[in-house]
Amino acid sequence: MRCIFCKENSDNSKSIEHIIPESIGNKRWILPKGVVCDKCNNYFAIKVEAPIMNHSSFSNIRAYYQVPNKKNKFPILQGIIGGTNIDIGLKLNKENKIEINPLRQKRLAEFNSEYSKFLNGEEFNPFIFKVDIEPPQKIMSRFLAKMGLEMFAYRFLESGSSPESIVDEKFFDPIRNYVRYGRNPETWVYKSRRIFPMDTLMKDKTEKYVQVGYGCDLFHTKRRETYFFFLFYGVEFIINIGGNSIRGYEEWLNENNHISPILERTGSKVISRKEGKEIRYYIEGELSSKEGILFDLKQMNK
Repeated sequence: MRCIFCKENSDNSKSIEHIIPESIGNKRWILPKGVVCDKCNNYFAIKVEAPIMNHSSFSNIRAYYQVPNKKNKFPILQGIIGGTNIDIGLKLNKENKIEINPLRQKRLAEFNSEYSKFLNGEEFNPFIFKVDIEPPQKIMSRFLAKMGLEMFAYRFLESGSSPESIVDEKFFDPIRNYVRYGRNPETWVYKSRRIFPMDTLMKDKTEKYVQVGYGCDLFHTKRRETYFFFLFYGVEFIINIGGNSIRGYEEWLNENNHISPILERTGSKVISRKEGKEIRYYIEGELSSKEGILFDLKQMNK
């Protein structure tokens, strides 16, 4: 077997590959040993996934919703003291109590002053913790491209084919080189938009309502382009794994009334309900991959 990224022999690889990082909670989309070699696996963990997981766009949401990493530890909720540039963080200690600490030790005296005011009920500068999903563009595009090519391999495995057929396919060389080595282009373009509120709920297999956290899949346009989508707490990211362009996706949006490939394409939709004084949001439908495939086939046969 050879690695789908570096093309080197991977017969002795010992690590499986999580398409979506385990730190987000993924235990479903996993590639077996050898599809991605240990060297590439380690590189992605350090150079591609870690910068995204540690960025406040991802770490703050994971901290806010208490999503542990693969070592079962919760990330720090990163923020600042309003009106200053003093970085602070919230985390749970061993007794499951919240601790607040400065992230810049050289500003410790200023932090302690504001924190004392907070504890004593005096007027103080507020603590600000952003939960905006706005990751750095280039590293996010490499992160998406990595997951996209891996999902393509995952679908090959599901169909009973060997993902090794991807290795010698020159069509994928641009995106694999961009992911693995950061080579041209400068940035592989992607599209992102919020498609539902962060606290939206859906039913799981037991018919219990749970929060919609993450998801991913492939979809195809009438141009026969293959796009990868990644969902993270209501924000949809789209990348073309076959070329550095999203014109086909923008065309797809215009022709389909700007529906989401994650929702309406799969037979689902977001609804709102007034519950007391609050408005709550829910996803209705199964998010069916089969429905999505049928939708794509109709598009390509038009």
